[in-house]
Order: sequence, then C-alpha cells, then structure tokens
Amino acid sequence: MQAKSRFPDSIRRRVVSTLKDHGFGRGILIVVAIVVAIAVVSALFDLPTAVSTALGIFLVSICDLPGNKVAHVANQLIGLLLAVTNIVLIQYALSSTYLSLVVLPCLVFVSAYISVLGKRASLVSFSGLLALVLAYAFPQTGWQVLESALAITCGGLWFILLNLLVHPVRYRQYRIGLLNDLLRLTAKYLALKAEQLRSDDPDAHWQPLISLHNSISENRKELTEYFFATDPETVTRSGQNHEAALFLELVELIELAAALPLRGEVGRRSEAVKSVADVVTQIATALTGVADKSHGFRTTQPEELRKRVHALAPPEDTEGGNRNTLQHYLTILVNNVERQLEKLQHIESLGEREPAYEGVPYEEEAYRRLRPRINWEGLRESFTTEDAVFRHSLRLAAVVTLGYLIGQALGVQNAYWIMLTVVVILRPSYVQSKDRSLERTVGTLIGAVVAASVVFLTDSYLVYGAVAALSLPFMFVYLNKDYRIAALFVTLNLVFVYAMLHPNAYTVIAYRVIDTVIGAALAWLASRLLWPSWERKGIKKLLTTALEGMRAYLVEEAALFRSGQTDGLEYRLARRQAFVGLGELEATYSRVLREPGGAAAQTDRLSAVVTDAHRILSVVAHIGTLLRYSAGKLDPTHVDALTHELADNIAGCNPQAAGDQQNHAESPPDTAAAQAYFRQGGSNESSATFLLEYDYLQNLVADLKTDIRRWEMTTSSPAN
Repeated sequence: MQAKSRFPDSIRRRVVSTLKDHGFGRGILIVVAIVVAIAVVSALFDLPTAVSTALGIFLVSICDLPGNKVAHVANQLIGLLLAVTNIVLIQYALSSTYLSLVVLPCLVFVSAYISVLGKRASLVSFSGLLALVLAYAFPQTGWQVLESALAITCGGLWFILLNLLVHPVRYRQYRIGLLNDLLRLTAKYLALKAEQLRSDDPDAHWQPLISLHNSISENRKELTEYFFATDPETVTRSGQNHEAALFLELVELIELAAALPLRGEVGRRSEAVKSVADVVTQIATALTGVADKSHGFRTTQPEELRKRVHALAPPEDTEGGNRNTLQHYLTILVNNVERQLEKLQHIESLGEREPAYEGVPYEEEAYRRLRPRINWEGLRESFTTEDAVFRHSLRLAAVVTLGYLIGQALGVQNAYWIMLTVVVILRPSYVQSKDRSLERTVGTLIGAVVAASVVFLTDSYLVYGAVAALSLPFMFVYLNKDYRIAALFVTLNLVFVYAMLHPNAYTVIAYRVIDTVIGAALAWLASRLLWPSWERKGIKKLLTTALEGMRAYLVEEAALFRSGQTDGLEYRLARRQAFVGLGELEATYSRVLREPGGAAAQTDRLSAVVTDAHRILSVVAHIGTLLRYSAGKLDPTHVDALTHELADNIAGCNPQAAGDQQNHAESPPDTAAAQAYFRQGGSNESSATFLLEYDYLQNLVADLKTDIRRWEMTTSSPAN
C-alpha cells in the first residue's frame, strides 16, 4: 500500500521538476516569442517574412546563457550579428556554385574557430554555424536577402527584449536548477561512499565514484561561472545571496564527502563502521529531500543522527594490534560525519531561506580572480595544427562542404539536413563525435516512428502545430541530460513543421531519416580519419595539472593551519583548483578508455593511475578537514615539515617533468624530528590520526609513482 502511495508522488515530483527546469522555461519562452512574432508579422507583411523573424528568434536563443546581464545581452547581440552576416554572405554566394564552395568552408572554419574564446563564445559559434546551414533552407536573391536579414534581426532583437522582461525569473530558475542538480549529485556521491564503506569489494566502487565526481565538477564549474560573473551588489539586491551561501555549503560538503576515508581491511566488517555508513546514507536522503523541495522537507535527522554518531565507539575488546588502527579509523569517520551533519543543517536552513542571509558570501578578491574572462590571446595561440579546436574547425569545414556536395549529387530533398546533422554531431574529440552520432541516429529513428504514428492517426494541421510547439521545450530539457531524447524531440519538431508546409508528411519523415544517417556517418568517419584529435595525447598534461593542484591544496592547508584560521580565500581557491583539475582528468580519462587503438594493458594501467589520484585527493581533503576542525594543539612547524614533504612527493610524480623540483627547491624539512614529535604524541588523538594519514598518503604516492611508470611503459612505443 505504501509503495502505491509513493509511486504517484515520485511521478508528481518528476513532472514538477521538469516544468521548473530552466530548459523547459527557455523552450516555452522561445515558443511564445515565435508564435507572437509569426502572428503579428504575417498579419502585417507576409508568411516568408514571419518565418525569417522566427528564424532570428531561434538563432539568438542559442546564445541565451544566464549570468552577468551585460555579458548575457552582449553575447546574444554578437550571436545575432554573426548569424545574419553568415546568412547574407551564403545566400549571395549561392548564385554561383563555385563561389559557394569557397565561401562555405571559409565561413564554417571562422565560425567554428570562435569557440576557442570560451563557453559563451562557443554558443555564438554554434549559432553562426546553424545560420550557415539554415541559409540553404530559405534561399533568397537580390533585395530579398537584405529584407530577410532585416526580419531575422528584428526577430532576434524581439527575443532579447522579451528575455530582458522575464530575466529575474529565468535567472533564478537557472541557478536553482543547477543547485538542485548539485544537491542530487552530492547525495548520490555520499550514498555511493556509504556503499563503499559497507562493501566487501570497495575497489569496485572507484569507477562509478570517479564518474560521479566528474559530473559534480562540471556542475560546480557552471555555478562558479554564474555566481562570479554577477556583480556582488546585484547578488545582494536580487536575493541571490541565499543561493550563493548554499553553494558554498555544498562545496564544503563535497570536500567532506571526498575526504570520507577508506582504509583497506581496517573495519571492513565492523558493525560500527557499517553504522557510520548508515548515517551517511541518511544524510544523502536528506539532501535529496532538499532538492525535491517537498513540503516541510527539513528533517529532524541531524540531531538524532548526531546522537547515533556520538555513540559509535570502537569495541573495548578489539583483538591484537588492530585496536588502535580501528579506533583511529572510527575517529576519522565520526569526525567527518559530524562535520557533514553541520553542513546538512546549514543547507536545510538556507533551503528554506531561514534565517535571512545578509551581505555577500564572497570576498571582492574572489570575484576579481574567478570572474569569467575572454582569453583573446587564445585566438592567436590556438592557430596551429597542434590545437584541437583548430583541427576541429578544419575538419568541420571540410565535412560540411562534403555534405553539401553529397546532397546536391544525390538530389536529396532538404539536403541541408545532412549539413545540419554534421554541425550538430561533429565534436573536437573522436569519442564525443561517436557518441553523438549514435545518439542522434537512435533519437531520430525513434522520433520518426512516433511522427509516422501521429501522421497515420490524423492529418490535422492543428495537431501537427501543437506537437511541433510542445517538442521544443522538451528538447531543451534533455539537451544536456540525454541527447537521444533531445534528438527525438528535435525530429518531431522539424518533421511536423515541414508536414504543415508539404502535403506528403511520410516523404518528409523518410528524408529526415536518410539525411540524418548520412550526416551521422560522415561525422563519425571524419572524426576517425580526418585530422583526428586523440585525447590520450593530452592525458599526461592533465595528470600534471591535477597533481600540481593537489600539491598546492596540501600546502595551503598547512598555511591555513599555521595562520590559526579555519577558512581563507587562498585555501578555497587551491581546493577548487585541485577538484577542478581532478575532474578534468577524470572526464578525459573516461573518453580515452573508449578511444580505438588502446591496448588493454594501457587502459588498465591508466585506470590505476586515475584511481590513485582520486584516492590521494581524498586523503589530502581529509588532512585539510583534520587540520581545520580537529587538530587540537599540534605544532605548526612539524605539521609544515610533513605536509611539505608530502607535497614534494606528490610533485615528484609529475610524468612530464620527472625530477624537476625547481618550483619546490627549498631545503628538505626535518621530517625525522617531525615524525618523532607525532609518534611521541600518540596518546593525543589528533597527533596519532595525523601521523596515520601521513603514512597512508606516503604509501599512496609511492603506488602512484609505480603505476605511472608501468603506464608510461605501455605508451612509449611509436604506435601510441
């Protein structure tokens, strides 16, 4: 009976979540803008002008990324300018096939290369590329080209104006959606950590943990770019300070989750350790409740769970030499979970916006250093065949032009769909392109079946229009979540838009499938054969960056402890860079595993290296929490000695600069005296725990060095 009552509730939450999704709201705004524009413009002028206006709305909507209002509007205006310029140049070039074959690849290359300037620039780039392709859908001549360009411009300006009118609601919807996603991802990470604590085979959980940590890192980067792109005064004035403070608390909780330690066989079957894991699971459940925004979601669990945690003491009759080890391990776990419960209480309070949060949660220096900036030097630095974006731009220019020629040669109806598929699918890396090709094809086929079923049941233009309009919001909901579903809704939208313009809807569906399959095949083959970008060639550089981030993080932990503080900007920046560096390594590693040509031994040894790096960051994070929250009266000089030795050892793992310690060439610290200090203070729980973490991290670093050497042996041959 209970299961029956929960099932509809879960469906209700999912429906509500979808309706509140920023992507759904964005799709609704686009539909409203297009419907109003078509109704007004077609009444005042004609249908072709109305269609051009709608096209302008769609092209500008691609550049719609919330953040700093000035940057937001500027990005849309630049996207509109590029789109209109591309359409005008292509349509005038269409008068000559030879001229078109020169202009098309040049414009594709320039539009694609703009993406090197950053995320916002990549949206402008994509808008320009789509404009190039869609210019073939509505060919114009003479003055019609300029009239169409004017209509496209007016449509784009109308969408920007409409966006400005509703921006407070949409901005909040965007950041709340990202925060809820981060809450759920953190909850999943904690739940998986709890499973790892209970498991008889904890190593089996490292791969899903690494994948989940990568998703968390991507989300954190988006939220950081959003909050730090907004002026501090705007944050306070608009009430975003609650969300910004919630983000900071989540970052702290993620650090604690990553620092939740795993110690081999120690406590593997201990009931106390399993009880700690149960508490962690309850924290994960509570976080999900905050994200679900269910009525009265705040729980009374933190206090109850804290009592359970306090009661978890190691058994007095622990046998042999494992007693102290188990006791210290439980102490680490309990301290960590107590901090998690504190963060949970803060998160629940901020989720209910109680109490009122005054002021700006970030320092001005943090805004200055983390504010997203355009790297104009990137245009010059990346203009080389060694750069992935440069090669991608060349590849895209060649394949789009080839798609155009194939469409002309075969006489395929709506042949520009081949070009459109190539633009949407082809990505800088082989694995990304392969995944997109498969997902796009599967989504298109399913969409074609659904569309054919609707056409079989009815030939009502009203139904066609309704399905086309409703498909657009759902496309944006799933665009970054499940591209197959997004492709399904894209197909429904395009098919039924054309079904209203062409009498034979089945023909439209058939050509949509044919063109998509051709475009997907071209994109996949090009990513494999034409100037391919193998991510395995850059994995060592990413590993170096990740290791340097961990080293700097450890050094800042010691500096923070030495200053007698529990928080500081330099510490948080170092922590962020460590987690971002590991996240980028993990994301690339997951794609490298699926690249062709990698031997099993190579991929296995790379997996060992990345797992070692994840374990090391977990211990570094735990040392940070130990020093911040429960270090007691440890001697800062001896803490410095051991942490700097650990930091130098981590730097020594650098596969690109083995033995190069010029950045850390200070005289070696007196670690013998420091170790003696901690060993003599064994009765002090903090001293004993710190020494255990020191020994454990030394062993992990030694394992990493060994695994890196083994991995390098498999990558040293010319074939790799």
